[in-house]
Amino acid sequence: MAKYKIISFYKFINLEDTQFLKTELLNFCNQHDIKGTIIVANEGINSTLSANQDSVDKFCKYLKSFDFLNDIEFKISFSEIRPFKKLKVKLKKEIVTFDIEELDLSKKGAYLNPKEWDALIKKDDTIVIDARNYYEYAMGTFRGAINPHIHHFTELSKWLKGHLKESDKKQNVAMFCTGGIRCEKSTAYLKQLGFENVYHLKDGIIKYLEDNQKDPHSTWQGECFVFDDRITY
Repeated sequence: MAKYKIISFYKFINLEDTQFLKTELLNFCNQHDIKGTIIVANEGINSTLSANQDSVDKFCKYLKSFDFLNDIEFKISFSEIRPFKKLKVKLKKEIVTFDIEELDLSKKGAYLNPKEWDALIKKDDTIVIDARNYYEYAMGTFRGAINPHIHHFTELSKWLKGHLKESDKKQNVAMFCTGGIRCEKSTAYLKQLGFENVYHLKDGIIKYLEDNQKDPHSTWQGECFVFDDRITY
């Protein structure tokens, strides 16, 4: 088995005492030699961490000991080399920066599993939008996906508002990103603009590739960039 276990997770939840959570997680990770990044904000938590399997398993159990995080889901992978050299626990305004005030995340797009996703994006009238940046798109994307040519996620809202037409509001719009978190916000924004049929790929490209790696009918083309500089196929 690979030496290092990697977990990624996020949850949108109202957090009032962010400083307390930051301090608790920082202390636990330092005690167990866990490296990576944790972002804590009033809107929730977002993180990717790595350590030996025993330390990561202890962290997962510890995180779920908080009542408001006991249902959190982890995306798990493994590596022979340590992907992170430092630990960063940050307090920020947003766990993924989108810069849209008063965004109602409860009205985000509907989740699709990989099979439902493939069926939807194969339809001729579905608008498929890659919510990632131009570099990620260039490495690989879903067949027929639109490239917004953005450098940062904060640019996507302007692109959506400027490039989608009034007549598109009744069309099926399907969005995707690496792990799902960016689409939580971008699909909620589309719903806020009045788009009716908005969907996104649950758990993102990573989960899709895990489920469809050997499927000859997969709609994915190319490679997928992951934020610790690993590449997944």
